[in-house]
Amino acid sequence: MKSKVIIGIVAAVAVLGGGYTVSRMNFIGTGKVGIVYNYKDGVQDKVLTPGMHFIAPMNKVKEFSTSNEILVLTKDKRDGSKEDDSFKVATSDDASIAVSFQMSYRYDPDTVIDTYKRFKGMDGEDIIENRVKTVLKSKISEVTTDYSMMDIYSGNRSELNNAITEYLNKDFHKKYGIEVLDASIVDVHPDKKLKQAIDNRVTALQEKQQAQAEQEKVKVQKETEKLQAEADAQIELTKAEADAKKAKVKAAAEAENTKTKAKAQAEANKELSASITDELIKMKEAEAHYKNGWVTVQGADAVIADK
Repeated sequence: MKSKVIIGIVAAVAVLGGGYTVSRMNFIGTGKVGIVYNYKDGVQDKVLTPGMHFIAPMNKVKEFSTSNEILVLTKDKRDGSKEDDSFKVATSDDASIAVSFQMSYRYDPDTVIDTYKRFKGMDGEDIIENRVKTVLKSKISEVTTDYSMMDIYSGNRSELNNAITEYLNKDFHKKYGIEVLDASIVDVHPDKKLKQAIDNRVTALQEKQQAQAEQEKVKVQKETEKLQAEADAQIELTKAEADAKKAKVKAAAEAENTKTKAKAQAEANKELSASITDELIKMKEAEAHYKNGWVTVQGADAVIADK
């Protein structure tokens, strides 16, 4: 009988012990780490990795996400916010425009213990809700004040979003142990007055671009006409030079031809003069006397006359 009582007590203790052990087990999900602390000894220096862990009596656990998380602050609940979480940012041209924003982040596993100590018992979600969100809007405005309303309104915000990501990552990692992987203004929500001002600027910008395009067109046309005129002038000059060269060659040829003829005539005259001898003169005189009666011939240029 006594042994049965002892067995019953042992079994009860085992059941209670097993139940207690199970109750002290804590599961750390994938992409998270656990910070173990108690009010007597403070924070343990080692984090709990994903998996099942036994938590000693009096110890408590706070979880931090080391996988990618997304913070969404949008105007429409369908985009992820619980309500209208859009907010206004300042611009370099003194405008104020409402934007929707999202941020991809994670806690740095190497600094989560220091982060937990710094914020006195807050877990990762508490820090986001009660610390990060309260300064996020002003931090983004510190970046957007370097950009105009049109820079933020336009669909091409890659440079702006890169600047926001870099700025928040540097600031939040130092203060909260958070790595900002991407921070982006995903949409803008101007009111009617601001929308009209934006539309006016867009129209003015389009008109300016059109005027510049027209000016560029006229400039190109004038440059084309100038090049064409220069080409035509060069063609005329080349033609004139060719004509002048041709005329010069022709004149030289004619001069050479005239010179050759003159030289030939001179040679002929010389030969003719050399061929008039006294015997030829007497013969011509005799022929003339025979034909016409008595004549007298004097020299190569003699005049023959009746006597």
